[in-house]
Amino acid sequence: MRDPQQVFFDDRAEGWEARSYPPETLARLAELVGDLALPRGAAVLDLGAGTAVLHPYLRGALGPAGTIVALDLSHAMLRVARGKPLGPRDLLVQATALALPFPDRSFDVVLCFAAFPHFPEPRRALAEMARVARPGGEVVVAHLLSREELSAHHGRYQAVQRDRLPDEASMRRLFESAGLGAPGIVDRPGRYLARGRRQAPTAP
Repeated sequence: MRDPQQVFFDDRAEGWEARSYPPETLARLAELVGDLALPRGAAVLDLGAGTAVLHPYLRGALGPAGTIVALDLSHAMLRVARGKPLGPRDLLVQATALALPFPDRSFDVVLCFAAFPHFPEPRRALAEMARVARPGGEVVVAHLLSREELSAHHGRYQAVQRDRLPDEASMRRLFESAGLGAPGIVDRPGRYLARGRRQAPTAP
C-alpha cells in the first residue's frame, strides 16, 4: 500500500507547476536561488525536488561545471521532471529522504526546498542531509512561505495538514544534533530559510 503522502503528490504531478508556480512565484523562486549564492561548479542535492522546478535556476547559478541531483519519493513527479533540460552530469533519483542512496560527503550543498515538513522523521532526515554534505558544505531548508503561512497552507489538505516546520528552537536543536552548527534562520512573510554547515571533523 502506497504512503498517503506519496499518493497525494503522485496524483498532483501533472500540472503541478502550472498550479503552484505562476509567473510571479517563479520570479520569487529565482530570487531565492540567487540569494543562496551557490558556488559555481558545485555539486548540489535538490532534496524533495518534485518536478525539479528549481532546476533551471540552479543550473544558471552553478554554471556548466555544476552537478544537480534531484531526488524525490514521487515517481510521477520525477516523470514530469524528465522533461527538463538536464546537464550531462545531472541525475533524477527516486528515494526516501530518510535513507539517501549516496556515499558520505557527496555534495557541496544539500538544498531541501518546500519539502522538509513532509518528512515523517525530521531528525533522521536532517542527519542524512548532513551525512551526504561535505565538510564545510551547506545544508539548507527553504520555503517561499513563512512557517505560519506554510502551516495554514498545509491545513487545507487532509494528506498534509499535520506537516509542519519545527519551531525555531526545535529547528536549531535538529541542526546542531546533526553536526551542522547553529543555523541561521529567516522566518518572515514569503520566506523561510534555515542554513547550517557540516562541521569539519576535529583532530584527535
